[in-house]
Amino acid sequence: MNENKIAFWIIFSVLAFVGILWYAFENPALNPRLEEQTYKIIRKWDMPVELNEISGISWISENKIACVQDEDGIIYIYNLSTSLVEHQTNFSKAGDYEGLVVVDSTAYVLESNGEIFEVENFMSSNFTVKSFKTFFTGKNNMESLGLDLKNKRLLLTSKNKDPQGNDYKGIYAFDLVTKTVSKNPVSKISLTDPIFKVRDVDDDADKTPSFSPSDIDINPVNGDIYVLQSNVPQVLIMDSLSKPKIIHNFHSDAFPQPEGITFSPEGTLYISNEGKNGTANILEVEFDE
Repeated sequence: MNENKIAFWIIFSVLAFVGILWYAFENPALNPRLEEQTYKIIRKWDMPVELNEISGISWISENKIACVQDEDGIIYIYNLSTSLVEHQTNFSKAGDYEGLVVVDSTAYVLESNGEIFEVENFMSSNFTVKSFKTFFTGKNNMESLGLDLKNKRLLLTSKNKDPQGNDYKGIYAFDLVTKTVSKNPVSKISLTDPIFKVRDVDDDADKTPSFSPSDIDINPVNGDIYVLQSNVPQVLIMDSLSKPKIIHNFHSDAFPQPEGITFSPEGTLYISNEGKNGTANILEVEFDE
């Protein structure tokens, strides 16, 4: 066989192999990842370097989202229109800040040890700060903080072990009037619910599936509760009575470490991703009907 024929067959083989790979990845029957995708990324904003460790986010007004990152006691205001940080408030020393909720002119920031910081007039140079201890500790690893405006409270749930149970994650309430946290959960996410068994691939069928919330929020349009998870990228959607409805699994290439979730008043969903092996971002996400 002469050199031209050898070169021809080498090129032919390479092209055939590439074609087979392309077909496999583009064919839902051969690539389950395509079939499983139940969401669309509408827009993406890459974060500046100071927000590479972005954690909690909270919608504050048209085109503006408040953000915290998990190392510094700073609230950043990010403008979606200009893709710039236009304001920042240094409310505390360095720490592990994970959750953020804005109610009118007051920001609430959750530290992983369960302490809640109340920053009044946080957009003003005359802001004031109060902090509230809770019965949570660093062992619970508190990352989730959401707004339940209808009941005038904030919602919290632990990333690690629940303070009171092994087979559920309790959703606890921080009353915005009394500034206290309920000792008992206002609702529970049962880890034995069949919805979690769908993704349980452990050989031990009797093992309780794990679920490690990284943030929580309520869709203001329909009252559904969204609970985000980062280590296995996904979001659990429950109805207003905390009954699980569906879990949407995210591809880790698009959601490397989802840490924050927030809604606009019209129900537009935003999710923040920490810069894990790349650039942090905020994504506008829609789920399939």
